[in-house]
Amino acid sequence: MLSRALADPSTRVMLLSEFGAAVADEQLVFLENGSYTAHPDDVQVLLGSYAANTYVVALVQADHYPQVAKEQWITLREAFTLLNTVEAELFVQSQAIANWLRTEKFCPRCGSPTRVSTFGWGQRCVENNHELFPRTDPAVIAAIIDSEDRILLGANATFRAHMYSVLAGFVEAGESLESAVRREIFEESGVHVGDVAYRGSQPWPLPRSLMLGFTAEAMSTELVPDGAEIQDLRWFSREELASQLRDGSLEIPRGASIAHALIKSWYGEDLPEAAKK
Repeated sequence: MLSRALADPSTRVMLLSEFGAAVADEQLVFLENGSYTAHPDDVQVLLGSYAANTYVVALVQADHYPQVAKEQWITLREAFTLLNTVEAELFVQSQAIANWLRTEKFCPRCGSPTRVSTFGWGQRCVENNHELFPRTDPAVIAAIIDSEDRILLGANATFRAHMYSVLAGFVEAGESLESAVRREIFEESGVHVGDVAYRGSQPWPLPRSLMLGFTAEAMSTELVPDGAEIQDLRWFSREELASQLRDGSLEIPRGASIAHALIKSWYGEDLPEAAKK
């Protein structure tokens, strides 16, 4: 199927380098297959078909494609606020498989090198032919709501200034998703959580997670940031959040992120933007 797609001049080829995906005019760059000349080091992966088009991602090294300016390569985090839903999903899918192919180069059974197989979605050990597929690490992300209908947002140590979001963390071995929500929220904020309700999911290949979104009931309101990952925590009413978003003193995740979707669901409508100065 991959070879057939690459032979079809109508196939659209996306470029993904170590710096991100190639974009132009706030859209992914897709080369018609007839204009794509593969470098020997490129790895192609069949993404699938949508709206009568077949898509392939070429995992490339940026210096092999000097026609793409340095500023045209964007990261997945940047893409969530820039690309439309379909292109964002193609980027997510491509980044997930790229992360795996670039880092998992040896068989976990015997340590021998692997070769790409299954149209780019699998690998095989060159020694024992053992077949390997990408793994996904589950993570939970939760909008915590207190008895006054306020939402809990925190400032992560990795965020830029004034950025706050809902809290998240990885699921540990032998742990249910609900237990992971209660543990992570208590560890990061000191808040005890009661009822937990599933809301949706989002692939998050940074590097290989599946974010599982929840809303949860706060049983306590005293805030104790862990001081390592979480630097600050605050309860927000809708009025407080809207006011600070409008005056630019606060930022939240935007675009297609599940964090934004959880905050928006609690808020009840589109969230305000900062006023233009």
